[in-house]
Amino acid sequence: MTDRLTETCEECGSAYFGGVSAMVNLCPDCAHHLYGYPNCDHRFESGQCVVCGWDGSRSQFVARLIS
Repeated sequence: MTDRLTETCEECGSAYFGGVSAMVNLCPDCAHHLYGYPNCDHRFESGQCVVCGWDGSRSQFVARLIS
């Protein structure tokens, strides 16, 4: 577990580490798929990215965009 400040993505609902996303209120994955910002190079441990804190959640809208 980490003591880093966490935010909640308004699109997918995942927690993510504050300050790691190019957009306020969106996790790096949603910011990438919705607006083209660079994504995190995710490395998952125990169901959470150790780089950005994203838990792998995707909204139905984003899931449809990438399918």
